Amino acid sequence: MKRILCAILSLTLIFLMTLTVSAEPVQDTEPADPAAMITCDEAIAAYEALTGEKLETRRYYFQMPDGVHGMLNEDGEVIPTWYNEFSSGAGVFWWGNFPAACKSWPGYRAMTADADQHIYYVNMPAEVDALIWNNGVAGGTDAAQPVYEKARQTVDISCEPAEPGEYDTMPEGCDNFDECIYILQNEPDTTAVYSVRMPVPGAWYFYYGSGCYGMYNKASANFKSTDENCCNPDHFDPDGKHIGYIPENPLRGDYDRDGEITILDATRAQNIIAELITRPSEAFLEKVDADGDKVLTILDATRIQNVLALLMTMDGIQR
Repeated sequence: MKRILCAILSLTLIFLMTLTVSAEPVQDTEPADPAAMITCDEAIAAYEALTGEKLETRRYYFQMPDGVHGMLNEDGEVIPTWYNEFSSGAGVFWWGNFPAACKSWPGYRAMTADADQHIYYVNMPAEVDALIWNNGVAGGTDAAQPVYEKARQTVDISCEPAEPGEYDTMPEGCDNFDECIYILQNEPDTTAVYSVRMPVPGAWYFYYGSGCYGMYNKASANFKSTDENCCNPDHFDPDGKHIGYIPENPLRGDYDRDGEITILDATRAQNIIAELITRPSEAFLEKVDADGDKVLTILDATRIQNVLALLMTMDGIQR
């Protein structure tokens, strides 16, 4: 039955892409175009319209590394950002019998749940056994191309129910990972088949919202409150109010929040302006405003380019 569903969904996706985008379906030989990547919701809606069957879905969350906070390896070092000139957000690939073979890498475009916290989500059929989060970049097979080393992904992530004690991050277990978030925690697996994508392992947590996650379901007797159970102490102000993470003193022009000014910041500013990616909060944009007028415009991207070309300082002083 699953193979039949997979074949139907495959044909549906091809039909849907010809209707909604002008670009060819994403292949593993060129960088993914976010505009050409349909979402799981679109794929599921097309499948349901074609078959008349209503699919049960589950929602999964993912925090994509931005090189700033929350994602540490075993040595306590921040995992490098997954954002680059070829990526504007997370992608997700279904792994298993249903329907892994129906979409080429990097899969579907994930939806943004919280731009400031770099949280993405996907609604997937409940029958899917496993998934792989990625940065929406195919990478391709030509090592001579700049995009080749820019693809990033997680290891294969099980969506099967967890027994009590099976996961340190969920001591009471979990009936399913619906409404849970996958957080990267360790060094990339350089021995993997696709080692160039640097597969990174992590762990499931219960997601409480605004980038806050913890070890207990809200229905558990061990859950007291979001403030007490949240595993992100940097998400609270001095009064104990949960506010989510906002860099205290970010660099001006550091739109990708990796702690340095590069051409990726200019690219990200342009993508925000063009509404190719979800717009961060105005509070953050004011803090990192490049030209100092506290309004994001193309002049901010130009200021960053001039700074990198050593033509002026971030304050606009000619060199």
